[in-house]
Amino acid sequence: MHPYFQMIIDAYAAAQRPFFHQVTPGVARDMMSASISAAPKPTDLPVMASVNNENVQGPNGAIAIRRYLPEGGILGTCVYAHSGGWVIGDLESGDNLCRRLAGLASVEVISVDYRLAPEYPFPVPLDDVYAVVQWASGLGRPLIVAGESAGANLVAAAAIRARDEKGPAIIAQLLASPVTDHNFETESYRTIGDKNWLLSRADMEWFWGHYCAESDARNNPLVSPLRLKNASGLPQAMVVVSELDPLRDEGLGYAELLRTSGVPVSVIEGKDMLHAYFFAAGAIPEVAQSVADSASWLKNCILASNGVNNQ
Repeated sequence: MHPYFQMIIDAYAAAQRPFFHQVTPGVARDMMSASISAAPKPTDLPVMASVNNENVQGPNGAIAIRRYLPEGGILGTCVYAHSGGWVIGDLESGDNLCRRLAGLASVEVISVDYRLAPEYPFPVPLDDVYAVVQWASGLGRPLIVAGESAGANLVAAAAIRARDEKGPAIIAQLLASPVTDHNFETESYRTIGDKNWLLSRADMEWFWGHYCAESDARNNPLVSPLRLKNASGLPQAMVVVSELDPLRDEGLGYAELLRTSGVPVSVIEGKDMLHAYFFAAGAIPEVAQSVADSASWLKNCILASNGVNNQ
């Protein structure tokens, strides 16, 4: 494990910080907010021309979004969904990464404050994300989607909906530490799931129980994208996994499903990294490089869609 993550785990243990599965959703949200508030703001974030909070109308009412416009030219639009097991997280928890993606990929990033489980279980969070994807397609630029963990699950499902419903044309998807299945018996779950390294099997069972409690419903590919029988026609993908993440194998499994269905796929595996490691970009050069590589890939996808070769 990278020493930075060991430091975090040791600090949590010294403070006797409970695990997510040991508390209520409300307490878990407070824990997340406290961690974000206590963390120093990175000094290397790209400068934004503007950052504005707005609302988009969806099937469940108004959806809060945050729009990041970087300085310089705008090549495309990226709809982003934050991490948090569908239960925790908000616009603040994804703020740093949205700024990095906007500046490095030269895109307007639209972060979605989707409704959270258990108050709003499946399909409400997905409906919110998909509604913003539909709205963002009206901005008239090449459209990409990005997400982390449960957010990656939601944008992957939104891409499936867009394909099946003949919805917006999404040209690329960035899936970082994606939740793609409800199988807790993969090799990465067996070897890492009980170590409580920021995310555990017990945590994921808790998250799944809030988002989609019925086991039969979890087989729906919009809930578990790895259960998709045919992935052909989906957007090209960058899948980012962490070596020491219980979700590693289902992320790699989804990359392989896409690949065998004829979808172009690139994979980044963060060596010695824990789940959803992009948050450490301001502290670990290797993480900053992974974020930069992901943003460069997104930028190249957009340029290629416009007939420009940036290799």
